[in-house]
Amino acid sequence: MKTKITTISAAVLLGISTLANANPPSAPSIYNTGPAAPRLNMTDMRDVEKTAFALNEALMQATEGLVYAQGTCANFSTPIEVYSHPGSNSNYIEGTSAISTIRLDATIQPKVAGFGQNYDVEQFAQGTINGTPVQNLRGRYTYNELANMMVGERTGVQVKSQTVRNGNSFDQFYSSVIKDFYHGNTYDANGDFYEIFDYGLQSVSKNGYPVNKWWQKSKAVRDNGSQGCTVFQKDRLVGSSSCRIVISTAGYSQEDLFWQKGTLSVQRVSPSSVSTELNNCTAGN
Repeated sequence: MKTKITTISAAVLLGISTLANANPPSAPSIYNTGPAAPRLNMTDMRDVEKTAFALNEALMQATEGLVYAQGTCANFSTPIEVYSHPGSNSNYIEGTSAISTIRLDATIQPKVAGFGQNYDVEQFAQGTINGTPVQNLRGRYTYNELANMMVGERTGVQVKSQTVRNGNSFDQFYSSVIKDFYHGNTYDANGDFYEIFDYGLQSVSKNGYPVNKWWQKSKAVRDNGSQGCTVFQKDRLVGSSSCRIVISTAGYSQEDLFWQKGTLSVQRVSPSSVSTELNNCTAGN
């Protein structure tokens, strides 16, 4: 028994030693020499894309609260729809199944010349994510003037508690996120970009203290003779277990209309696992 414990202890210490001697992970190669070149260090992101991405982010933050409140990363996949049509003042993301009824609506605020633009996301009625009640989500997502950064400083959401004896109790979570967007290398026939990538980090707090940290990346391809696709992926870096949240949708991504359908999924996989949905989102698919 003593030998077994010693062997296990040695293995744990070896793992800790390996971590201690490892270098921090590298930034995306686009930043190898510092800030990206001006042609890449901006985007021509449309209002409908900025709206849809803010809605995606808000739903993922609600799901992060759900994962923490449940105390485990339980696999599930549920259908969703994302819609933005500023012309009719209709901008939302919603679950489209009986066990996922959450709906979030976005309000596009006027642009502020030289600074950027705010997109407010709010939940007006209690809903569910995979059967768990979620309520009172409210957040502001702010893009800079070049549309290459988006910050959400304090999105609040309440998720039905899994541990409190009172069945009506909800846990309050707050999330902070910073994302940077940059163009891919794909152009259409007019020489315009139609791929947008993102890289960023996210924290989740409960009772005023951080409890989880997530790393994120995304890819969006505009429709160009074939349907567009959008994938947001987050992997938990600090928390009780490995966990991945993915929004994967496909459909319209045009100048004045973003309308895509797909899934919100939670997967208990490590951050190094293959990013299947991201890899499958390509121009021409």
